Amino acid sequence: MPDKFDLALEIAATHPKSVARYLEESPSDSASAFIDAVPDDLSSSILRSMLPYHAAKCIDQLATDAAGRYLSALEPRFAASIVRHVGTDRRDALVGAMTRPAAARVAILLRYPLSVVGAWINPTLPTLPLDCRIAEAKARILREGYADHHRIFVVDDDQGLAGFVRLFDLLDVELDRPLIDFLQSAPGSLRAGTSLDIALDDQNWLNNDFLPVVDRHERLIGVLRYAVLRAAVSGPKTRIMEDGVSDTFMDLAEACYLGLADVMKTSLATEPPRTGSEGG
Repeated sequence: MPDKFDLALEIAATHPKSVARYLEESPSDSASAFIDAVPDDLSSSILRSMLPYHAAKCIDQLATDAAGRYLSALEPRFAASIVRHVGTDRRDALVGAMTRPAAARVAILLRYPLSVVGAWINPTLPTLPLDCRIAEAKARILREGYADHHRIFVVDDDQGLAGFVRLFDLLDVELDRPLIDFLQSAPGSLRAGTSLDIALDDQNWLNNDFLPVVDRHERLIGVLRYAVLRAAVSGPKTRIMEDGVSDTFMDLAEACYLGLADVMKTSLATEPPRTGSEGG
């Protein structure tokens, strides 16, 4: 007869949503103990299936380092929605315990109130450097898994939005040609501080299902999908804390943004073109 915990693990692995619903109805200390006892990937899967309010109650019971690991494995927007439900000091600690890239992305979302565009973006997006050549661009596309994206944004050295390239246009061209030869003007961008109602009326939605979002320095920080915007405008927000952001958190957010910039610059650093299948 299988061990009870092994059976619970099997059920959690195959039916994470059902387990999540059960844990939401359980005392938060018991639910958090179970989440902490299972393997990390399963912990994140269960949290991903919970409503943010209940996930936050579990996260708040966990050791900070463990909570940081689980949050780091979540989609940034969902991780941000969870930590919005905890107190300010605890929020700062949780973001600080996340991996550097994950913390940077979540911090970008948390620095904006839920009433503006910046809180609803997807900060995880593929980009290419403006000054690269086709060989390097193709190598990056293969290495980073960008092949699923038909349109890839291009940024300058300061992360400013230069435009975009279509993946189809790069398929059968000379490898030594500069990427800028294929650059197209990006659709009108949204400012991260724009209110949701104003963003919803933007005329660029007529021809696009997502738009680039820039900060007040015109740096590209993510994209906003129209479906997400519509849901944000029409959906209830009363369960989400909107008590402002502490000075400590703003310092952390700024530091995390600089950390993300470092990560992106490292990723976009000029590399020698690869040969073989990655070069063409």
